[in-house]
Amino acid sequence: MRNTKKNILSTLISQLVITVCGILIPRVMIRTFGSEIYGLTTSITQFLSYISLMESGIVFVARAELYAPLANKDNLQVSRVYYAIKHFFTIVAFIFLGYTFALSVVYHDIAQVEEIGRRYTFFLIWVMSAGFLLKYLGGLASQTLIYADQKQYVVNIVFTAATVINALLVVLLAKCGCNILIVKIGSSLIYAAQPIGYWIYVKRHYKLPRVGKNRSKLKQKWTGIGQHIAYFLHNNIDVVVLTLFANLELVAVYSVYKLVVSSIRKITGSFTSGMEAGFGEMIAKKEQKLLQTEFRKYKHMLTFVSVVLFGTTAVLIVPFVRLYTADITDANYIQPVFAVVLLLAEAIDCFMHPCSSLPIAANQLKQSKWGPYGEATINIVFSLILVHWDPLAGVAVATLIATIFKAMYYMIFSGRKILQIPLRGLGFNFILTNGLIVLYAFVGHMVLREDMIQNYGQWIGWGFGVFFVVFCVTSLVFFVCYPAQQKQIAITVWNKLRPKKNQ
Repeated sequence: MRNTKKNILSTLISQLVITVCGILIPRVMIRTFGSEIYGLTTSITQFLSYISLMESGIVFVARAELYAPLANKDNLQVSRVYYAIKHFFTIVAFIFLGYTFALSVVYHDIAQVEEIGRRYTFFLIWVMSAGFLLKYLGGLASQTLIYADQKQYVVNIVFTAATVINALLVVLLAKCGCNILIVKIGSSLIYAAQPIGYWIYVKRHYKLPRVGKNRSKLKQKWTGIGQHIAYFLHNNIDVVVLTLFANLELVAVYSVYKLVVSSIRKITGSFTSGMEAGFGEMIAKKEQKLLQTEFRKYKHMLTFVSVVLFGTTAVLIVPFVRLYTADITDANYIQPVFAVVLLLAEAIDCFMHPCSSLPIAANQLKQSKWGPYGEATINIVFSLILVHWDPLAGVAVATLIATIFKAMYYMIFSGRKILQIPLRGLGFNFILTNGLIVLYAFVGHMVLREDMIQNYGQWIGWGFGVFFVVFCVTSLVFFVCYPAQQKQIAITVWNKLRPKKNQ
């Protein structure tokens, strides 16, 4: 629990910093280089990250295999898994080099780039790939071990520092008139320092005996890779479809909204940081009753926070984007229907995170494989169909349909196979939370007219007001529907905030 509190606090701070920097950088990039160049860099990043199809799958499997030896303080087995991860990603690094070369040769044609030449695009891709390459060669094994040991706060501190320095550097280079290639070189150098920080921490805090070729086999690695391929396709197919069947200006529009929505998702997720590792320890120790109790507590807390934050965002996201892109005329950034659908899809994924994390914690990736496979298939098929109806709204609706499928799958799988609890409560919770967000979006659209928010000061003022109303309404609804859980949260918060009596 001590580590969990550190993880939650550090993740919350990290995500707030990342959100601020994430809002600042696209604004500077779009104003300095234009929507097409910003859309180009976003698209390149997505294409480069496809090599990570093998990344998180192995990370999930490795974390699942680390929970038990870490709980039992089995340093030899921990070391066997650690060096297995390191060996695997060394191979991935060489594969990534070949992939980057192929992408740098063909990307200019497949993306129909008009703003810059073929040679410039070639070098831009190689510069942007540097951070990925160093991550595979250095930091992923160490980062995985730190996560599995419930010390995510270490990763958060390093990543937050890199994010702040990168944001300052990007703004400085852009203001000095540097071209996009120089800006990306600076960013790559900053993020390349992260793996070194993780490696130093592991060397100082863990005793990892050399195991030679006696590494762990990572038995479910191909299942993990397959599931992450599906997960990755689901999360990134929108940019690819818009790149191939629409234009880079729409990619830029999509990226601005996705940035806001993903930031809220990450801030919300910070409240359950370290949850998966905690569940993994309970499952390893066969503490079923404690697992059920902690799951309900985390699920309820995450749901309440999610409804409040996503409900507030549903009202304020379009007014914010209107201010954010006020002097940008090369693309239409006001897309209210797309915004709400994308927001709802991200919110559902956030609600269901406790359910989807349990198969990883229980090392049951193979048994739960049809959840991510079905999600990816549904998203790809519907995106390719609906993009011809309306590019932005179409890919968002496809994502929403796929996310609903995954949510239902993991509710049933985790409820029956791992938690062994009734599903009726999870289903009612799903309908209630999504209904509230849709209600907030509808009411906000009716109340907030276009001329009511003319500057950021007014937007912040409305933001506080909307947050207060959403918080009060959500609290009232939850007190009616979940009185015991809300009372427990209120008592916990009061005990933390009230002044301590002198002994």
